[in-house]
Amino acid sequence: MKQFNSFYTSLPEKDEHKKSKQYKKLSPKMKDAVDDIFAKMDSKPSDFLNTFEKTINQVSKKYKVPEKELMGYFEKEMLAF
Repeated sequence: MKQFNSFYTSLPEKDEHKKSKQYKKLSPKMKDAVDDIFAKMDSKPSDFLNTFEKTINQVSKKYKVPEKELMGYFEKEMLAF
C-alpha cells in the first residue's frame, strides 16, 4: 500500500503570475488591473477566452490604464512560457 504523499502533486498557486519579472516591473495601477483579470480568469475559466478582449477593455477603463499596455503585458507573458 502506498502513502497518499507519494501520489500528491502540488498545483501552482493562484497568484503565480505575481512572481514573474514582467509583473514586478508594472506600476501599482497595472498590477491591480492584471490581478483583476487573473481573478476573472479563475472565476470563469471556460468562458474567459471568448471574452478576453472585452475583459481587457473593461479592466483598462476601470483602472484607467492603457488597453494597449495591458494587452502588451499578456502578450509578453504568453511568449515567456
